[in-house]
Amino acid sequence: MAHIGFFKKYKPFLALATLGAAFLLQACSTKGGSEVEQNAIQKISLGIQGYEYGPAVNKLVVELENPVSTVETADVKVQTLSQDREVTDAYLSDEKGNETDAKSKYVTLELATSYNKETFSGLASPFTYNMEVFMNQWVKEYPVTISDLTVSGKKLSKEEDAIANRIIPEADQFTVRKEFTGTYLNALKKQEEELTLNYAAFEPETLQDSKKNPLLIWLHGQGEGGTDINITLLGNEVTALTRDEIQSQFTAGEEVGAYVLAVQTPTYWMDEGDGTNGVGAGVSRYTEILMDAIKDYVASNPDVDPNRIYLSGCSNGGYMTLNMAIHYPDYFAALVPNAPAYAYYNYEKNEDGTYKRVENKETGRPEAVKLDTVWFDQEKVNKIKDIPIWFIHSADDTTVLPENYPLPVYKALLEAGATNTWFSYYESVLGVDDKGSQYMGHWSWIYYFNNQVSGVQNPADITGQADLSGYKANNSNLGGSQKATVDGKEFDTVYAWLNAQKKD
Repeated sequence: MAHIGFFKKYKPFLALATLGAAFLLQACSTKGGSEVEQNAIQKISLGIQGYEYGPAVNKLVVELENPVSTVETADVKVQTLSQDREVTDAYLSDEKGNETDAKSKYVTLELATSYNKETFSGLASPFTYNMEVFMNQWVKEYPVTISDLTVSGKKLSKEEDAIANRIIPEADQFTVRKEFTGTYLNALKKQEEELTLNYAAFEPETLQDSKKNPLLIWLHGQGEGGTDINITLLGNEVTALTRDEIQSQFTAGEEVGAYVLAVQTPTYWMDEGDGTNGVGAGVSRYTEILMDAIKDYVASNPDVDPNRIYLSGCSNGGYMTLNMAIHYPDYFAALVPNAPAYAYYNYEKNEDGTYKRVENKETGRPEAVKLDTVWFDQEKVNKIKDIPIWFIHSADDTTVLPENYPLPVYKALLEAGATNTWFSYYESVLGVDDKGSQYMGHWSWIYYFNNQVSGVQNPADITGQADLSGYKANNSNLGGSQKATVDGKEFDTVYAWLNAQKKD
């Protein structure tokens, strides 16, 4: 009975102690449970990655008001750009979307991505194609809705226009970013003009000063011009050139890797002076400034080997690749034109030097008028026939017709005596990011970025033919039944071949 008396005697004090403990427990619950009772989504950021079909939002990085210790997605629903998205994974992360084991105020949702055959882009792409200027641009608005995201037991929801909140890790690897400006003569208008090009460079941390290292230059297509270099890096998946499977094929002694330089024009590489996209049968207004911009970067990086500078590009950039080699035949160690829009024939011009265009009755669109005379004449052939060149094209390209552009160009080079000149010719363009998808035939550079350029056409089948019948498009052998062979050495990929090319 003594314990009962004890309880009666000290009951008031116990009551006060109990009340105090309750307040203490409540305080602890508020502090420790703030992630449950006092939380909200503060901000949604778009994680963007380049794919073979262009950029796609593959992550959402959610910033919370308070840190949490768990995240669940059993009930979560996500929409981006008014399209339902599948959440494939969720985890605590840092502000850039990198997973962490620690308590965090950031949660990353990984999203499934795919190719949209109707829009010719990734599902809910952050890009829109401006049909007035024929260029990719960021969408003006990118609404994101997250419903019932469960963090530490509490469901959170939010709707936000997130287009201004962009996280692009692969593009961020291009740490060197610069504008290059100069004054040049506009040959069409016959007056001086100020021009500006943007460029960005990837510089592998593994490369040291002990050996000079190769530089791989990329020139974008028509749709990637403008003033935002990230559009250039994502539109053609230039970021793929930084990945290990490609970087590992470039060597300098014991060092592995290559510098990557992407340059952007404000209009088009095929702009001859009037601000419009030309037809590839003239000289670009950006010829001189591009050379100066390249030299500017090389001068700023003494680790670049001046004897191992490789120039590649697609479509407009494929034209510019050949155009630059013709004007500066002693500068580049090798070229890789992808779907190059460098014309073999001349096209009719107006008195002011612009191209005459007539409406195509089938498409309703204006088209340039092809002439029978040759633009890629013997003088041009002789300037580049001794430069190592590897062409890439697809037979079903309806944008840059093979018979008017790369086929006769390549044939002319072979017949002029070119020996280290190759052509990978595909039946169609098949990708790997969205298995089973067949892309438009113009996108043959997809094979280049996917490290799938291996087979080449047999030069003996092409040389001496009265027409272009010697070409045999080949998907199964990735461009042709032969392998590029130089001085008895056979190359399995275009990058292995590039790595071996060096100016004398």
